[in-house]
Amino acid sequence: MTADAVDLWDAPRIRLVETPAPELSPRHRAAMDRHWEEAVRANPALFDGPVAALTGMERDGPDGLVLSWARATYRYRALRQVPDAPTWPALFVAVLQPSDDGRLLVGRMSPSTSAPGRWQLPGGTVEPPDGQDELDLAGLRCTPPVN
Repeated sequence: MTADAVDLWDAPRIRLVETPAPELSPRHRAAMDRHWEEAVRANPALFDGPVAALTGMERDGPDGLVLSWARATYRYRALRQVPDAPTWPALFVAVLQPSDDGRLLVGRMSPSTSAPGRWQLPGGTVEPPDGQDELDLAGLRCTPPVN
């Protein structure tokens, strides 16, 4: 698969597994920080908030998918600008949920985003769990697990 390739996978069953973030050399960390600071100077609205970075993806039987993830921040995306630095693949997930009358809700991105005016499906984010808690379906629903 090339860097520009796109795979569409139907995965009715997804398992999320937290992994440690890859170690960065001091040179790569300094380059990442430098690129991030340049990006923030160009767009002061950027912030270095928490993200779950995809570290691996594999099939789990005919209908399953295992996504490995690590705790990171937006700054790690700057590694894509650093030659020979470790990078993580991008994973985009879209879920289409039609309304009762069959219509889909879409919205336009605001002027302060990276793609002003682009039409897109609604989306959202979830903060990574605290401590050693597992990112599971309850965490994705933002409800505490039942003990």
